[in-house]
Amino acid sequence: MALTRDVKMPSDAELTVPQEITISTPYLKAVGPYMHMHCEAEIKEYMLRRRELEDPRATLKEGAAVTACGVRFLQSLKKNCAEQTKAFADCIDHGSSKLYVSKCRAEQAKMDQCVEEQLHIKRPALGYFSKPMVYESAKPRPVVVQRDYKAEAAKVIAELPEEYHLRSDYRNYRDWRYNVAESHVLVLQNFKNIK
Repeated sequence: MALTRDVKMPSDAELTVPQEITISTPYLKAVGPYMHMHCEAEIKEYMLRRRELEDPRATLKEGAAVTACGVRFLQSLKKNCAEQTKAFADCIDHGSSKLYVSKCRAEQAKMDQCVEEQLHIKRPALGYFSKPMVYESAKPRPVVVQRDYKAEAAKVIAELPEEYHLRSDYRNYRDWRYNVAESHVLVLQNFKNIK
């Protein structure tokens, strides 16, 4: 999207949320699946609107709702399963240099049990996030506006002054194109003609 002077950018007040999520990668890998299950409706609404509108400025409210849901989840997780979360995240951090979760299945099982008992969130099955899903939004589908480029070009050409010179000596791309063999043959013929 090209930015011009006509594009209205959001203000700092519109971009500010009450609290940002600032956790490290091992913690995010540890709590990510549970956070997604807790905030699934908000995430799907945000992703659908972001894809349909194709303008990040139009989805600031949905993005703020996702952030707020994530903060609420992390607060409840800290209150109920802080020890298990810390053990799992530390294992991810120190278990391998590439932060593999596979080295920490014992800690993951303890965290799964705590989150399921305390927060009533079950860890999604393997492949859950790869499945195609259909989400029906409560908001109406946006109207797609198709620009008529030919009409716009005709209008611009009609507004040009009478003395404006339009080029008529252009050639098609195929007229200019030579493959390597053709150009080589032309060079050899010209070289023979010089002798």
